[in-house]
Parts: sequence; structure tokens; C-alpha cells
Amino acid sequence: MEPETTNAHEPARFPPAVRAPRFSIVTSTYNAAAALPATARSLAAQTCRDFEWIVMDGASRDDTVAVARGFGDLVTTLVSERDTGIYNAWNKALPLLRGEWVLFLGAGDTLFADDTLERVAGLLGRLPAEVTTVYGDVTVVDPATGRDENVRGNTWRGIDGPWGGGRPKLPCHQGVFQRADVFAGFRFDERCRIAADGEIMLRELLGGRGHKVDFMVSRFEAGGISDKRENRLRMVAESVLVNWKVGIFWKRPVYQVAVLARNALGHLALRARRG
Repeated sequence: MEPETTNAHEPARFPPAVRAPRFSIVTSTYNAAAALPATARSLAAQTCRDFEWIVMDGASRDDTVAVARGFGDLVTTLVSERDTGIYNAWNKALPLLRGEWVLFLGAGDTLFADDTLERVAGLLGRLPAEVTTVYGDVTVVDPATGRDENVRGNTWRGIDGPWGGGRPKLPCHQGVFQRADVFAGFRFDERCRIAADGEIMLRELLGGRGHKVDFMVSRFEAGGISDKRENRLRMVAESVLVNWKVGIFWKRPVYQVAVLARNALGHLALRARRG
């Protein structure tokens, strides 16, 4: 049985299961026909199948929708309609969540091992109820070689811990599981194009509701929007906006202004070199 696809605002879905799945995995796509199969293979190989996969497509012009439909019932919900970016797509996905825990994976992102969800699920039942954010390390893959190039493993060390890029260092969202109920009444700030996911992550970590697992969670390819030099200034500006929204701007205002200024100068220099 394949999920129906809709261009309407009310997406077609499978009838709800008797019991909510443990995980909701959300993937936003746009012209991702070449990248999406890697994510699908990773999910299909999981020893824990207690998840739903929600694919939010931005009205792709390639074969993304056909490719997604080809995965059959691995895709629980498939919506294809115009959106204004990743956080608009994520906001559309929030009302559709049925799982207890949510993971946002990009097209082409993969879970690190076939038993990743099983390991996470085994841990969740032993955590205190107040924990809302569980995260592990991720590896960055060179798209040219397919090899793991480096590990990104920022451990949350509090507001007085290390900062980078204008904000406290945060885990990568590809390695972060969050309780679905933290999204009740929440919307990602769509003024942001790169760093809006930091808002809810910061809110929960600042509240002491985070827990790090001691294993790798996922892989993602280098070269994404946040890695591009021309987007660096925007990413820093969005991070500072998030800091303001969660109430930590005045913790290190001079540092944040300095980072903004440095990146503004770098952005101007980059534009000048490119003519």
C-alpha cells in the first residue's frame, strides 16, 4: 500500500495506527530525487521499525515525488506543495506528527547504523520524564568520495560553555531526538533560513532537559546551506536573533556584535572578489 500524494493543504494519510509510533522522522525535500534513496535505504534497514516517515516536498520539478512513492509504505505521509523553505516545510509537518519523539533528517542524510533507532529506543525508556532532548554525534560525509571526513560532536556545556558562530555550541539537528510535545504551540521562525532549529533546541537545553548518548546517530553530506561561505553572515545573524528570542543575547553581547561585524566585513570582501 502506497501513501497518496496531495497538492492540497490537507494531506492524504494512512489511517492512524492503533498505537502511536515511537519515532516521527521528518524529511523536507526539493528536487531531491537523487538524494532521497539513501535516506530511504537507511530507514528501511533499521532493526527498529517503530517509526513513521513524513516527507514534505516543496513541489519539486524533478522526480522526487515519484521516487518517494516508490518506497511504498516506508513513507507514511507524503505531501507535495509549494513552500518557502525548510522551516516552512517543518512547520507544515508539525501538526502531522504521531510519534513520541521527532528526528529531522534531510534528503540524503542517513542513520549511522542499522540498529541506531533500536539503540535510541532502548535508552529512552530509562530516561527521566523531564528529558526532552536526546542527542548524539554525527559524521560529515564527503559527497565526492562517500567517506566520513570528520565527526561533529558538540556536547552541550551550558551558557558558560564554548560559543561559536555567535551562539553557544549546539548539537547538529541530524543527531537530535526531541519529544513531540515540545512542539505543541511552537513554530519555527520562518524569517530564518538556516538557524531556526536552534531556538527550540536552546530552549530545552537551557532548561536542563537534554541528554547525550555515547554513540553516533547519523551521517550527512558536507556542502549544505550552512557550509557555504556566502551564507555565513546570514547564519550568524539568525543565530543572534535566536539568542535574543530565548533571552541569552545579553550574556555575551560584545562577542555577538564582534562576530557579526567580522562576518559582515568578510561578506563584503567576498562580494568584492566575485565582482
